[in-house]
Amino acid sequence: MHTLLQELYDYHHNASSIIDELSTLLIQLKREKATSSDLKAVFRLLAVLHSNEEREHHQNEELIRQKLEATELPLHPRIQELENDHHGFDRIADHLMLLVDSELSQREMAAIIDDYIRKYYDHIDGEENIFFPMADKYLTDEDWQEIRQKWCVTQVEQA
Repeated sequence: MHTLLQELYDYHHNASSIIDELSTLLIQLKREKATSSDLKAVFRLLAVLHSNEEREHHQNEELIRQKLEATELPLHPRIQELENDHHGFDRIADHLMLLVDSELSQREMAAIIDDYIRKYYDHIDGEENIFFPMADKYLTDEDWQEIRQKWCVTQVEQA
């Protein structure tokens, strides 16, 4: 596997750890038994998932996706949807941060955040099982050199 793809996998692994921690807190939200410190922790974790590192990660994936599209290979529809996913996650994350001041119940907030988590994991699954393997197989060393020149160095924040 190309080292840039490994960096993306590693980012997914770190982000998944944050989401797992968030999922644990959602149990309290669903029961409407979350304390104010639980709610602060939820929004702190959501902020990590809405960070510059997340946006840079998506930009890096877009560099690869665009290079793969330029090969003119027939691409799986999931690969073609990634750009919309990336823009969608930015909008969803913006919306999630608005929950801080919302009048929604804890259960309603939990449902919205749960939906985000399901979409995030579905997105990662498509990338890791369809997109990354195809990029690894079909992109040339020259393609990877061009991608590396535009690559944003990302590190996921630890929550």
